[in-house]
Amino acid sequence: MLALDGTCHDALVKLDRKTWLLAAGSVALIVLALALFAAAISAAYRAPSDEEQPKVTDWMQAWGSIAGVVAGLAAAGAATALLLHEWRRAEVAERQLAEERAESALSVPRAIVVLPALLSGGASPSGEQHIYEVETAIYNHGSTGVRNVAFIVSLPEGGPRLLLPRVAMIGPGGRGQIKEKSGKPVPYPGPSKIGTLEATVTVCFIDHTNQAWQIASDGEVSRTTEPYPAEERAVTFPLV
Repeated sequence: MLALDGTCHDALVKLDRKTWLLAAGSVALIVLALALFAAAISAAYRAPSDEEQPKVTDWMQAWGSIAGVVAGLAAAGAATALLLHEWRRAEVAERQLAEERAESALSVPRAIVVLPALLSGGASPSGEQHIYEVETAIYNHGSTGVRNVAFIVSLPEGGPRLLLPRVAMIGPGGRGQIKEKSGKPVPYPGPSKIGTLEATVTVCFIDHTNQAWQIASDGEVSRTTEPYPAEERAVTFPLV
């Protein structure tokens, strides 16, 4: 809850001069109107024949009580308006802080660069193609390391998704070269020649704040969790 002393004083200072001039003018006009209204009623009032006409002090006391109530209501309204003004300012500040934090958090995954995978393979006498080698690389251009780095290669043209061995840590300015050769070839159903393919690589890792991230060689960045959902239903490569 905001205090009405220092906080309201700060709000009064921060509001622009034109607003306060308009507010002060409005209050002055209201006070003047009330005073004229009170004077008119006081002058026009005539007590019944069996009652004594009210004295000036009686009118002053009555209108003073009414003025006190009006002043109290006006003060409460002003305090409420100031509180609402400060709450709006606080909401804007919190939203801006959240946006800045989110932007700052993205600096880690944006510093990671992943190259598409290069594939090597061959074809059987019957024309069926097979993949036996996958190569990719990751670069950490950031100032903090990343850990538990997982690589998922998505083969095009209906091919399988390959899960490469994890890298425990890639430090600041570090580079990870991944080159895996399989003892058993992986069938590839697509028509394109394997040597001409560039498969998208999705990398999952955990940053220094224990936040898990998922980025792709095409630049897509998103938050994720561990265990990494991207690893599900991927074929472990190399095959043994």
